[in-house]
Amino acid sequence: MIVNFEFLGVEPIDNVITCMNFKVDKVVFFGYHDLVEEYRDATEEFLKTNCGVKDVVFQEVARADLPALLKSMRRAIDYEKKNKNQIYFDITGGESLILVAFGFLAKEYGARIHYYDVENNRLVELESKEKDSISRSVPSQQIKFSVDSYIKLRGGKVNYNLHKKVKNIEDRDFGNDVAKIWGVSQKYWNYWNPFSMFLQQNLEPDEMLSISIKEKDVERMLAASNTKLNRLSKFNEILNALHSIGAIKKLERINGNYQFTIKSQQVKDCLWDGGSILELYTYQKERRTGDDCKVGVHIDWDGVIHGYGEDVLNEVDVLVMRENIPVFMSCKSGKLKAQESLHALYELETVTERFGGKYAKKVLVTTRPLGPRYMERAAEMGIEVRQEG
Repeated sequence: MIVNFEFLGVEPIDNVITCMNFKVDKVVFFGYHDLVEEYRDATEEFLKTNCGVKDVVFQEVARADLPALLKSMRRAIDYEKKNKNQIYFDITGGESLILVAFGFLAKEYGARIHYYDVENNRLVELESKEKDSISRSVPSQQIKFSVDSYIKLRGGKVNYNLHKKVKNIEDRDFGNDVAKIWGVSQKYWNYWNPFSMFLQQNLEPDEMLSISIKEKDVERMLAASNTKLNRLSKFNEILNALHSIGAIKKLERINGNYQFTIKSQQVKDCLWDGGSILELYTYQKERRTGDDCKVGVHIDWDGVIHGYGEDVLNEVDVLVMRENIPVFMSCKSGKLKAQESLHALYELETVTERFGGKYAKKVLVTTRPLGPRYMERAAEMGIEVRQEG
């Protein structure tokens, strides 16, 4: 039996990364009482469900008490040695006390020490030339995080009950529509959100997704709006562009009336919600290089889905797992006002701090540049700001 000894740390990735890459039969964690209470269930479930670990043991140790720690570790190691098991010491994420303890015991028991460089996805072995090092003696495996398994390991849960239909982009035809609509939106970014808002507030298609409205009514409502889209000519340009890519069909102006049909319900939802196209485009782009990627991710904070209004939730526009590293992405289209810029930054910081951990990356995707003051604030918070369009 292959047994991995390690210290239970505050970063869940550190606690499972070795078992994601090597076929370990048993893990023995030494940890402080509060950490064991917080991380026991999620860690054990992940290791058994995803990594094939058969047995997970948690041994509580006192803080800053090296003799007591050594005593506990010797007892556990002696048990495994008595049963003729292979033992390895894992110091990934370990603090100074455990490093000292493992250093003492490594020579005493002839055990090999290793740690994982999570950010660079690299195993580092001390005395790696030894024939019984973990890389030479233990079969390897490649377990990848999914968005669901990562959030669950952090104590949360993805609530699919709240997932919007417009975010179901796996349909290839709609995926092609998104790429085309993105091209139109790029050309008309200054008018895109006002255009979507106008559709949302003034045009309601029938059950066949058809729309009929008087041209003079459209012109009047545009002129009365407080947006840049206050001219009929620009509205017509955008309609014609959408017609040219097939997002709307049967576009006609007959006897002073507009008549057209939207291609599908998903296209309708995308056009009627101005910010969706940036999220969907970002998702399409990120999933090409991610191990797993989702758009419109509603995260339940305590991992238990309750009734409406009872859960603490955050929505992440795009969440991608790439080489064990989660990337939390917030997408904001249009020009952001001062308070909107700050809110976007702090909202992204809050959800990443809760569910991302120390390795997580944070990206704010915009269609218009942030002001210098907010770019500086983003840099201070470790948030990458990426402009699209």
